[in-house]
Amino acid sequence: MPELGLHGCTPEPLMSYLKALGILRLVAEQADCEVHGTWRDGIFVVSSGLDEDGLIQFFLEGYRPTPIAAPWAGGSGFFGQDNRKAVDAIATSANPRLQDYRALIGRVRSILKVERQTGKPSNEVKERLLRYYRRELPDDFVTWMDCALVLQEAGQAYPPLLGTGGNDGRLDFTQNFMQRIVDLGLHQLRLNPQARRWLRHTLLGEPVASLMNVAVGQFDPGRAGGPNATQGMDGNSFVNPWDFMLMIEGALLLAGAVARRKGAAQRDKAVFPFTVRPSSVGFGSTADADTVNIRGEIWLPIWTNFASVAELRLVFAEGRAEIAGRQCRDGVDFARAVAGLGVDRGITSFVRFGFLKRSGKAYLAAPLGRFEVRAQVKVDLIQQIDRWLDQFRQACRGDTTPPRFAVAMRRIDAAILDFCRYGGKRYMAEILCALGNAERQLAYGESFRKTDRRTIDPVPPLSPDWIIACDDGSAEYRLALSLASIRGDRTHLVEDIRGNLEPVERRRSRWIWAEGNRTIVWAGADLCRNLIAVLTRRVMDAGRAGLEDLPLDGRVNASLIDVSTFLSGDTDDRRIEELLWGLSLIDSEQEWRQAARQLTAPPRDTLRLPYAYALLKLLFLPHGLPWPSGGDRITIKPEPEILGRLRAADVNGACVIAGRRLWAAGLVPMPGPTSGGMQRYISVGSHLPSVRLTAALLFPISDPLRLGRQTLRPPAEGRVDTAR
Repeated sequence: MPELGLHGCTPEPLMSYLKALGILRLVAEQADCEVHGTWRDGIFVVSSGLDEDGLIQFFLEGYRPTPIAAPWAGGSGFFGQDNRKAVDAIATSANPRLQDYRALIGRVRSILKVERQTGKPSNEVKERLLRYYRRELPDDFVTWMDCALVLQEAGQAYPPLLGTGGNDGRLDFTQNFMQRIVDLGLHQLRLNPQARRWLRHTLLGEPVASLMNVAVGQFDPGRAGGPNATQGMDGNSFVNPWDFMLMIEGALLLAGAVARRKGAAQRDKAVFPFTVRPSSVGFGSTADADTVNIRGEIWLPIWTNFASVAELRLVFAEGRAEIAGRQCRDGVDFARAVAGLGVDRGITSFVRFGFLKRSGKAYLAAPLGRFEVRAQVKVDLIQQIDRWLDQFRQACRGDTTPPRFAVAMRRIDAAILDFCRYGGKRYMAEILCALGNAERQLAYGESFRKTDRRTIDPVPPLSPDWIIACDDGSAEYRLALSLASIRGDRTHLVEDIRGNLEPVERRRSRWIWAEGNRTIVWAGADLCRNLIAVLTRRVMDAGRAGLEDLPLDGRVNASLIDVSTFLSGDTDDRRIEELLWGLSLIDSEQEWRQAARQLTAPPRDTLRLPYAYALLKLLFLPHGLPWPSGGDRITIKPEPEILGRLRAADVNGACVIAGRRLWAAGLVPMPGPTSGGMQRYISVGSHLPSVRLTAALLFPISDPLRLGRQTLRPPAEGRVDTAR
């Protein structure tokens, strides 16, 4: 069948999207049951036996408006103080196209007369009327009721799409629907002279000289009027009456339902197609408090294959997205479902709308972005923290929540949303950094994480799969990973490095808070000073525990090229710190070796490390130095004075002491003694900051032999020199 592009129907604003659904539904039900529709290049395209002229003639002459009303609310045109002009005009109309509408109005009035309701009904009466209407009125009207509200065991639930039961504040959508019928003259035998031009504007996007100055409600923010809407202080609201009518007709495809909640309580919960709780991320708002003024979110599907109305009814009837076997609860969950293909696979993207309160009490359906449906394989890793996220998010909703925790929660949500939208390891690493930041805030917030009402646990151990998923190929990532991989000794006398960052201790397969932990040394200082504090503490703990090896071993070793980059100051220290906090959350009890083999390799380069670092690092190797290559390991334990000299910026003095320790271990540092037996003075220069040099000694390294070849004489030469 021929295809017709409806340039007046675009995915945004919400009115235009719903209008496209309304056109497709009405044509299928009243003119051509074989009609199909799709989205292509930003417009709605229909395939039908009706050409352009036929489609226009259908709406002008054959279209029968669906009878909708809200006879449960004040302002609907059925009660004493209401404006009844439109209702009366339809009720007394002789036009056959409004026969069903007249019948509905008559039956509603009969019910209200039986119930003796002349004024706005109370809540108790309203609930009784709703049940009466569902019992007595036609199925088409019941479908409309399911779009506007859902009856639950106690009260009603309302979808954000249609406000609070078909109205938004004092603006009743059904009353406006009937008024637009009258404006177009559909209640008469002769239409409004502007009706054809307005229809071509609605369907084909053709320019029109003027629109009607009437309320449009939340569905088209650009035409809603109000402050700053045009030149001057205030602007009027303009609408094409066909737009409003076809929009309401399209909303009938999005009927709600009641689903049974799993659990002991077995409570009912209203479910509306692709509708979730709001999330304050992914758009211009920067305050979590803004979610209080968001009625909800709706994610409307875009499909690129022709679909019939029956197929769309099925999509919207099952319009739920799931993650980890549960229904999505908010916008972040929905983004995860989209990224994990947890929705119908015939959908190519979603348009996200949020119902935001603006201009006093009015709501506007603001477009919040487009999300493509494409698989982000690693999105399933987030399931590992779902329970903790729910716990943390619930705690952050309190009115007395310190702002830093709400900001930390919002940062996690924003990182998840960005990853679901764009994918890639860099965005996955941002999720890890956001989790590390939240853990850090909790570590410093004992009074928040532990109250009489709740206890927020540490972030649970993450699987090593996160290592590859977050590898952005940067030197900062590889350096942070080597630090996060530093493990404790086998007897657990010294904990993993996570125990130096925050008050936690290992308890079987999880971490728990340990308020009396005295190994914490991480503070608000810069990265280098914190690394020095960790190094000093671990060396001191090893001495106290009488450990043979230093607890500086890492599951992943840093390359000397990356260490050289750090020494030269060419790394982003803040990034390393954030990644360290995130990577320290990865489970230290699981095997890291396979993940480490898949890491991005550092660039190949010829380098010569600073002599001071190469010499001093020989004293801070966790298992000694295998010298010569393949020989027995020689352990050179550092003297506490070395770190003291480095803290005092006496690099030369520290190197002299290190040289003595190497001599005592049977190694000969270059340049070595003179022919007369006197020790040559080792000059390392002053170009290397002592703070950064000391911090670099904490990194586990991959090639200690290279340090030996740079600073030590071969064994044969060493014996000759010693004999002299």
